[in-house]
Amino acid sequence: HGQGTFTWSVGSKYVGEWKDGEENGQGTYTWSDFGEKYEGGWKDGKKHGQGTYTYSDGDKYVGEWKDGKRNGQGTYTWSSGNKYVGEFKDGKKHGQGKMILPDGKKYVGEYKDGPMWN
Repeated sequence: HGQGTFTWSVGSKYVGEWKDGEENGQGTYTWSDFGEKYEGGWKDGKKHGQGTYTYSDGDKYVGEWKDGKRNGQGTYTWSSGNKYVGEFKDGKKHGQGKMILPDGKKYVGEYKDGPMWN
């Protein structure tokens, strides 16, 4: 229980709250081998609640997590400038959402397991 820092042999690092030997509460995990980082809520060692994940290719997700996957409301921004604002389920675009392109074009609709379907 409490606050702490753990650094793995590969150089990855977690700084934040712990409970029963697992990430729980608020914390930041940096994957040195991937060049990726997650800052936000944790539950039982999995990303949970509000958080921001920055991918090595420059993509970024800001929003809700459940059981380690994107779930609920969030915004995914690609390094290309494309942006999706809407609902996620099990890590995929699912439910009401809006795709915004760098030129300002918007596609609003319902998404199912990733692609827009309505």
